[in-house]
This record gives sequence, C-alpha cells and structure tokens, in this order.
Amino acid sequence: MIPTDEGEPTALCGRALANWVDGERRARLIVTRELDVMWMNEAARALRDDGEAFEVCDGRLAPRSPIIAGLVAAARPEEAGCAVVPGEGGRHWVAWAREVCAPPSALIGLTLQRARSEIRFQALIENHLLTPSEGRIIEMLLAGVETGRIAQALDISIETLRTHLKHAYQKLGVRSRGELFAEALSFVGP
Repeated sequence: MIPTDEGEPTALCGRALANWVDGERRARLIVTRELDVMWMNEAARALRDDGEAFEVCDGRLAPRSPIIAGLVAAARPEEAGCAVVPGEGGRHWVAWAREVCAPPSALIGLTLQRARSEIRFQALIENHLLTPSEGRIIEMLLAGVETGRIAQALDISIETLRTHLKHAYQKLGVRSRGELFAEALSFVGP
C-alpha cells in the first residue's frame, strides 16, 4: 500500500492519477465558472486543435454551443449535469459537468465525448411508451433547451409542461434530469 499523509494522496499517486486521466480517450478539462481553462488532457487538446466543439482564446474556453457554457454554470458537486450538444455535420457531443472543487475557487470538471452514431431519441420514446407531447418535451430537454423555452415553443403553460414531465419521468423510471440523461445515453448507438 502506498503511504498517504492525513488522507491526502502522495506525490506518486498524484502523478499516476494525472497520467491516467491524461491518457483518457474522453476530452477532460478543469475550468472555472467563468470558463477559464485550468487544465486539459491530451484528448481535450486534440479536440481544441480540431476546433469542432470548442476553442480556447486567451486561456478561456469558447464553446461552439451555449449549451456547454450553461452546463458549466449549472454544475453542482452532488451530481454531474449532462447534455447532448449538436455538432457539425449532424454529429452530436455528450457533455458532462460537475463541480470538483468547492467555492470560493470553484472548479468544474468538464468531459466531452463524441456520440459514436446518431442519437436515437425515438427509440427511447417508443421503448417507454411516451405520448407525442411527452416525447417532444423530452427530446427538447435532452437537446439542452430550458423548460421555459420548451413551454414557449410548444405554446403550453409551465404547469402543463410540468405535468407532461412528471408523467414522462414516471414512465422512464427517473427522478432527476441527471437520471434522464443517463437513461437517454443508454440509447446512444454503439
């Protein structure tokens, strides 16, 4: 067993952890709520160089989609927030954000992964017998649209939207947005 000081990892464990995370195939970044980039692994550097999902300008993350900035802003320590982000050429990205260091210097762990094929929300909807209204709402929610905008787009009240969401969550067997995204990701093709 490698010794630790007062529960803190030794320098050796720290280097091993950094090497392990740096070798990940998923793009991983640590950013501030203001999107200042503190660290990124090799996969994130390659993604930055590709420029499809984000750029880094003057040390600040410049995502191609505002969904990523919203995900970082809403990140909490209890549960990783997740969103499906549309990319170029019909491709999609799956993004997760979680607060990994508490305020006052809150840091957010951001993970990006390209969906390996088209995201099949229709399969999710059909498998759980959602009504057409529930299906449209779930698809919009998974696409990162805020609930207020969903109600506007569908020309329904917030209360009607909440009722549809309650029924859809019951059918899907989920209790939170995080659980909804986890369930939806099981329908992302291999």
